[in-house]
Amino acid sequence: MAWTKATYLQRTREWMDAVGSDRWSDAFLYSLLGKAFRDETQGILNASPYYKFAQRSVTTDSSGQFALSSLSTGSGDSQQNFYRIITVTDGQNTLYRETEFRNAPLAVSGTMDYLGFDRQYYLIGDNVQILPQTAGQSLQVSVNWFGTPIDELVNNTSTADFPAGHENLLSLAAAANALAIGGDEFKQTQELSSLAQQFRTALYEDVARRTSNPMTLGFPDRAAVWGG
Repeated sequence: MAWTKATYLQRTREWMDAVGSDRWSDAFLYSLLGKAFRDETQGILNASPYYKFAQRSVTTDSSGQFALSSLSTGSGDSQQNFYRIITVTDGQNTLYRETEFRNAPLAVSGTMDYLGFDRQYYLIGDNVQILPQTAGQSLQVSVNWFGTPIDELVNNTSTADFPAGHENLLSLAAAANALAIGGDEFKQTQELSSLAQQFRTALYEDVARRTSNPMTLGFPDRAAVWGG
């Protein structure tokens, strides 16, 4: 059964051997649990990019851009917070290839015809620019995401979306950070951090491969250009 917000707090105090202590407020420990949740769920998505996957429908504005914020959905306990873009397509026939602004600095301000190039996109500030610049373009953006951080859960009975059996990692990480305050419990901090790393390694190994198929080498280029 998934741990509740209150359970995470209780387990954190137990790892700290601080049950009943008023040295650390609940609000402070929840903030550390929220940080641990963000760090570890993003680590999960680095180890397994498709662990939490969704496709978002967006439409470009008059500048041919859409906001990264539009890739997050939900609220309260049902948040799906955008982490990374996986693909951008028109949902039918066209795949947009990622580039960087420095590779196409005149694409939206000069006269160069980018219609002759592959469809591309680049990140610019808090937005994504589509090339060629097209207003009102409907797109399908594949993303990965993480759920509601523990400190943002609605109430103490709300549950966190974290891999079952690995919940102690979050409490360990939060406990280690809490005990690091002032450096008074250096030995305990080191021990909890070391234990958290063991738990983290086990978690990443679990999520990195969820099939028994052998891993193969992949290449970043496209077969279509090998003869070019």
